Amino acid sequence: MDRIEKVQNCLKTWEVDLLIVDNPTDLFYLIGKELSLGRLVIAQSNAILYVDGRYYEACKESLEIGVEELAEAAIEGERIGFDANFTTFANYEKLTKLKGELVPLSNPLLTIREVKEPGEIEFLRAAAALGSKGYDFVVSLLSEGVTEEELAIELELFWRKAGGERVAFAPHVAFGENSAYPHHHAGKRPLKQGDLVLIDIGVVLNHYNSDMTRVVFFGEPDPELQKIFHIVHQAQLKALEICKPGTLIADLDQAARSHIASKGYGEFFLHSLGHGVGLDIHEAPGIRKNGEGILKEGMVITIEPGIYLSGTGGVRLEDTVVVTSNGFENLTNRPI
Repeated sequence: MDRIEKVQNCLKTWEVDLLIVDNPTDLFYLIGKELSLGRLVIAQSNAILYVDGRYYEACKESLEIGVEELAEAAIEGERIGFDANFTTFANYEKLTKLKGELVPLSNPLLTIREVKEPGEIEFLRAAAALGSKGYDFVVSLLSEGVTEEELAIELELFWRKAGGERVAFAPHVAFGENSAYPHHHAGKRPLKQGDLVLIDIGVVLNHYNSDMTRVVFFGEPDPELQKIFHIVHQAQLKALEICKPGTLIADLDQAARSHIASKGYGEFFLHSLGHGVGLDIHEAPGIRKNGEGILKEGMVITIEPGIYLSGTGGVRLEDTVVVTSNGFENLTNRPI
């Protein structure tokens, strides 16, 4: 079954006659084309891509679905679904001029995209391998006086030279007390003896993202930071023990969260346990304590518990894993 067919099979569930897809990431997923502007209209029996003159000829020649000029779009149906999480108010006003009732849907493609195909997993495996090489490179540059910002810049250059398309997000390189901020952006803080170094990084390769976090102690570690390092590591292992098809997503989060709470640090675990990874760095499923649904074979998710102590530092350990038929495969492939 191709991807457009997967959407067609969901139309009845969504109670719509057709779905309008405008999100460039969803368009790439469905047709394999990078478009800055385009509209794919999927009905039960057909699909038509509307594009402007920049893409018309190339899409017409290479795609098996219908391709028409965007300016000539004549879309009508009794119930027309659209992505309410992506559509701006300005574009919604334009949609109201279509013939049919508009039906807002919340990220409809994410429920399809959350289970990866074998080819996607290969791309994610390759992205993770390049991501891990980037981690090795950063560690090799650790020396007294180097700044967070310098490491982030050098990492981006390393990945670009190695074939990466771009960073998945601004590298989170945090020294010492800065590691207490979960999404600290690399600054001019120099590395000093005794610092904890938190490295949260990701690269895009073949359109797919990698994501990993490791902690390195530069010199003799602070005793409390060393203590929470082991607590976070054990919390991650607790979650990985039950990472398999059928596990409730909320239970996965709880496995790590309850261990951290049992050690007296529950209030310092400031975020959800993880998230899906694919064409977007954050996508479904969300691995959180109130998360709905179960793990399914083919999902690619992060497991990233953390403890953050303001003024002292923080520890987060993150692996990206594929849910397999009887457990998981760790794509990050670097020791904690």
